[in-house]
Amino acid sequence: MLMKFIVLITFPILFLLQSVSSDTYIGKWEITGGSIIEIYQEGDTFYGKIHKRAIKPLSNFNGLDNKNPIKELQNRPLLGMNILDNLTYADGVLSGGTIYNADSGKSYKVKVWIEKDNRDVCYIRAYKSILFKTFKAKRVKLDNMAVYPD
Repeated sequence: MLMKFIVLITFPILFLLQSVSSDTYIGKWEITGGSIIEIYQEGDTFYGKIHKRAIKPLSNFNGLDNKNPIKELQNRPLLGMNILDNLTYADGVLSGGTIYNADSGKSYKVKVWIEKDNRDVCYIRAYKSILFKTFKAKRVKLDNMAVYPD
């Protein structure tokens, strides 16, 4: 009887400890290729801005939003620009918003989640209809920030 009680109490506690809280998403994340996105929160909504561009960008070599379909926005700098927009947290995942692809000038639905076993790894999945592309990102540690200056 005592053993059942211990199991019934311990299992929910362990489950809660393994779930990813909304605060876990906040910080800088490096995507393969060298781009760094900084995820931040305003109220109940999450955003992500470009903190550092890729080592070898695919386009927009001058650092401006050249591919944006809105002519007036084509001269804005990519650094500091929000590319993750209007995400909300539910059940350990950020979703419901969009991601902007500066290489194409298009926006897509997006979902972001963190590995439960390694909270320093997250995945960003962009959706176009039933197709999707997933990017892996690693948390940028404070001691590595000297490598990634502002």
